[in-house]
Amino acid sequence: MTHERDRHHERVSLIEFSGGKDKRNMKKILTILLLIGVVSFGCQEQVITQLEVGRSKLLDAGLTLEAVEHLERAEQEEQNKVEPRALLVIAYSNALSSGAARVHKVDARYKSERDRRIGELGEFEMKKILQILDERHRIQKDAMQILIDKGAPAVPFVLEDLVKNRYRHVHGDFIHILQEIGSPAIQDILEAAGGSKTPSAMKIQLVRIIGEIGDTSASAGLGTLQNATADEGLKMEINTALYLLGDEGSEEKIIEGLTNSNVVVRRAAAKSMIFLKEHPTTKMIEALEDSDDTVRRDIAIALRKYPDAGAVDNLVAILTNGSSLNTKQASMDTLNHYAENGLADGLAARLIELLTDPKVINHEDRLRIVQLLKKSALIKQIRDADEYDNLPHKLYDFYEGTETNDMVRDELNQLLLQLDEDG
Repeated sequence: MTHERDRHHERVSLIEFSGGKDKRNMKKILTILLLIGVVSFGCQEQVITQLEVGRSKLLDAGLTLEAVEHLERAEQEEQNKVEPRALLVIAYSNALSSGAARVHKVDARYKSERDRRIGELGEFEMKKILQILDERHRIQKDAMQILIDKGAPAVPFVLEDLVKNRYRHVHGDFIHILQEIGSPAIQDILEAAGGSKTPSAMKIQLVRIIGEIGDTSASAGLGTLQNATADEGLKMEINTALYLLGDEGSEEKIIEGLTNSNVVVRRAAAKSMIFLKEHPTTKMIEALEDSDDTVRRDIAIALRKYPDAGAVDNLVAILTNGSSLNTKQASMDTLNHYAENGLADGLAARLIELLTDPKVINHEDRLRIVQLLKKSALIKQIRDADEYDNLPHKLYDFYEGTETNDMVRDELNQLLLQLDEDG
């Protein structure tokens, strides 16, 4: 116990002083000073920088002019200038595109600053802009336009992110940037498409971009790439790109691709059907029964551009055959287009027969059929049908006595009300 008291006395003696009242006052002073130190330290930890304020005002609040002021100061204060400079050029761009700069009569200065800074953009600033694009802010289009205006120097960094599969959910934006840069991007795109580290699916996408750019100077490079690759899917995509660049001799190869045993080849060929001048509708109709869902979807889309009444049976079959939602929607859109243009007589009666078939057990399929029947062209078919068919009554009987799914019943009820109003 003696040793314990001694240790306690030692701890107390560290903060106690002799002198009674003076001792207590000194303890209070020390406590206050300690608290002041803690608060001061905490405040230092919570300091918000000009960069943080400017970033927030630009990307989150949409207060672009205020953001410019903070970011201009941040550029002076920050040791690392990359982020403030990337954000500043975006802020100038947004202020100009939104009209805020014109309203506040700073548009001339902002345009001058924007042009100068785009010219000065370096690797790290461009990479930062690509990273900001991945965050999906209100300034998305402005950031994209900066890279488009930068042109060829931006291409390697966009391609790097595509090839390395970074920022996947904004690949569509990256592809748009390359398309808009156009001819100055072609050589880099060709090199990436032939690169050993570029995934096969991305090579196909890059070749597709070249075809969409439409610069015939790319033909020789595409031919070289086609001869150098053993990838049949890529070869077929190159056929399409060459066709788009004016090589009509590629058309026959594309059509033959619809029946190729390689599904990647069939997909490339199916996607190309919408571009062909001579559309092989017979083979396209047969391709609606392809085992691959992507092929069926692209053919259904192409048959909207190149209508053929002979496709109705296979298009209707897609509505309940286990295809994806996108493929079923493509089929619905094409069938509606046919109905609007008089190429699908009796379609409403067929759809009602399908709707009431007990074999159609998926309520989502029934829901889509009713949604298609609600289109004005199909409503007209129901109204104009022979009274003997009594199509509205069949729908009413199904609604009252068979359908149990609430969503389908709601759609059916709306359809019946439409028929009553039109009647």
